[in-house]
Amino acid sequence: MPLSRFSKRHERTFGKEKEEWNGDFRKPPKPDSYYTKIKGQCRWCGNMIVNEDGTINERRSWHEECATEYMIIYHSREQRAQVRKRDKGVCNHCGKFAMKWDVDHIKPLVEQRDVKEEDLDWDYYKLDNLQTLCKPCHRLKTNSEVILKKNVKKKRKISYRSLKKFK
Repeated sequence: MPLSRFSKRHERTFGKEKEEWNGDFRKPPKPDSYYTKIKGQCRWCGNMIVNEDGTINERRSWHEECATEYMIIYHSREQRAQVRKRDKGVCNHCGKFAMKWDVDHIKPLVEQRDVKEEDLDWDYYKLDNLQTLCKPCHRLKTNSEVILKKNVKKKRKISYRSLKKFK
């Protein structure tokens, strides 16, 4: 169940037409079922929401687990709340309790850049890919990722130049 609540600032999208994904790897596309017009159908997984007696619950539009997963992916406040509840503020790298901490993606989201909608790896956006890092450890990890990214770009340039020579 989401730890933060839906509020008036959340856009009402029930029954709206599907929006085209703009390719922003930080906000993945929403599933087709998100734009459903059927009452009682979960907007995340697309399955019907069933009461204990087996009837369809037309008053709800989310399973609790689906609402939590959606909120973790699309709302950073919920991400922080869930990671805080799980890790209790202890840095995943150095093991120290930190009053000031960051939520970090273990596998960096930037790896999803330029990936087509149908090829997205949804594991990058789940709670299992999030960790608590204190500010110094997060800075170290981010700097090492920047260096790795630069090396990858250099390799691309070198291979592109070498290909040009052979043409």
